[in-house]
Amino acid sequence: MGAAASLGFVAACGAPAANNGGAGGTNGAGNGAVEGASAALDPNAKGPAPAVPGAKKGGILTVAYSTTPANMDPSDQFYQDTAVIFSLTNRSLTTFTMKNGKMVLVPDLATDLGKQSEDGLTWTFTLKDGLKYEDGTPVKAQDIAFAAKRSFDPDLAANGPTYQREFFKGGADYQGPYKGDKNWKGVEATDDKTVVFHLEKRFETLPYFVSFNQFTPIPEAKDTKADYQLHPLATGPYMFDKYTPGTELTLKRNPNWDANSDPARNNYPDGFHFKWGVDTIKTQTAILASNGDDATTLNWDAIDSSLIPQIEGDKKSQFVEGPSSCVLMVNMDATKIPMPVRKAIAAAWPFDSIHKAGGETSHSFTPASTIIPPQIPGHLNYVVDGMNGQGDGDAEKAKKMLADAGYGPDKPFELIYYYTNDDDIAQKVNQVRKQKLEAAGFKVTDIGVPGKERRAIVGKPNGKYNMLQSPRGWCFDWPSADSIIPPTVGTGALSQGGTTFGNFSDAKIDAEIKRILQLSISEQGPEWGKMDKWLTENYLLAIPDNYDKGNYVFGTKVKNVVNNPNKGMPEITQIWLDQ
Repeated sequence: MGAAASLGFVAACGAPAANNGGAGGTNGAGNGAVEGASAALDPNAKGPAPAVPGAKKGGILTVAYSTTPANMDPSDQFYQDTAVIFSLTNRSLTTFTMKNGKMVLVPDLATDLGKQSEDGLTWTFTLKDGLKYEDGTPVKAQDIAFAAKRSFDPDLAANGPTYQREFFKGGADYQGPYKGDKNWKGVEATDDKTVVFHLEKRFETLPYFVSFNQFTPIPEAKDTKADYQLHPLATGPYMFDKYTPGTELTLKRNPNWDANSDPARNNYPDGFHFKWGVDTIKTQTAILASNGDDATTLNWDAIDSSLIPQIEGDKKSQFVEGPSSCVLMVNMDATKIPMPVRKAIAAAWPFDSIHKAGGETSHSFTPASTIIPPQIPGHLNYVVDGMNGQGDGDAEKAKKMLADAGYGPDKPFELIYYYTNDDDIAQKVNQVRKQKLEAAGFKVTDIGVPGKERRAIVGKPNGKYNMLQSPRGWCFDWPSADSIIPPTVGTGALSQGGTTFGNFSDAKIDAEIKRILQLSISEQGPEWGKMDKWLTENYLLAIPDNYDKGNYVFGTKVKNVVNNPNKGMPEITQIWLDQ
């Protein structure tokens, strides 16, 4: 999924930029044995989804958390939190569902998980019969082909995934249906029921990829471009009701969703109310007290340290934690900060003070030393130059490293970054970060902006910052490192117009990615692990910070809150409310 929720969440995407510098849904490795990620395939799964024992229908579930989506355009989404929201409203060709505590890939709009040609360069998906949008009009294969093409648009989809550029035939140069060829053949609909993908090279994990929001159908005649995000047409059990960008979103039931065609989603609540940019401590405290509407509210920010006695005590039943798909990183623009200075930043970084200021505890993270999280096959457990995500920085060591690089009191190196200035925790974190970096000899220019603006600002590669750009971290899209390394450091990831670790393009990195991708999935694992260490040793585009854990605090009437270990987010379609 990409960006992490509190970092800037996505399915296996970029993590949403959490206000507290933590991740609201990043890769979580527990303190004990690491729970392995999973994604079994069940091509024969049929709807309706299995009922949750004891579940009742009714009520409105409120989900209130600290970060704020930049927009709600399906083509642009690569954050964990928006992926969870879209799991309620928008279906794709395939989807994940939880069975017996493990994630399983099942057909969604498609009849199966796709048919691959003998040479591996063509995948064909057939749509189920009778699929409809919220307005009752039929879903057609042409709508999925159009949506896939739309995901190449450099403006509408700047923050989306880039696998399609890497793998789809002609994808490297395609600019989408508005700026490019509307009849581009990388993806095509051969009739109303059949979607065909043509590839440059084998893409064994394509069935996982087409579960993304970029493959939720969009009728070309109803695409309003930048305004489409205000009300994307629903195919899931819920649809947009009222949406105030940057503030809140309410969902209501979709009368044209057919449960019999959907093997993954239940629809117990009558609706949902998402509230963004809330104060974490106030929200979590109110939820634990569970008065009024707080009894039917869920929060997925990292649990604040001040509330640990409650969730370890008599409120234990109102808290769930578990592995997440994200690793949080300290991102640095390698085109603006030379390698010796990046190493000095790593030496000075005050991990412990930042976690303390952010109210984070071992319930919400584990210190990290790698880019690939421990639950991924091929993970290599390494530590480079003492960078293990722990300690409070060594100011004197950093000063010496800066002096060796030609910097000092008369010529300080300036660090420029954006932070959230309308959130108390984010301001406390920034105060500590700035003081510690200045003590290490850096000049710090911190630019405060509102949370609802920051995610968009730090996702622009030409920004005036030189560090803490997006992604704040990375949440794997499926349990293989081909969904971690290529989309975060490859040149292909920059071609979409977004940001990466280091905002950096390098022929050696691209060549190594290309070499590993030609191997089988099982052979790739150890090679990605070696590349992980090689990147940190030789490039240090981002400093490993922590393996995120999913954290959920919920009211006494919120039932069946289960952590999804592939996302570090709750399985929201299986939650119900006790009225």
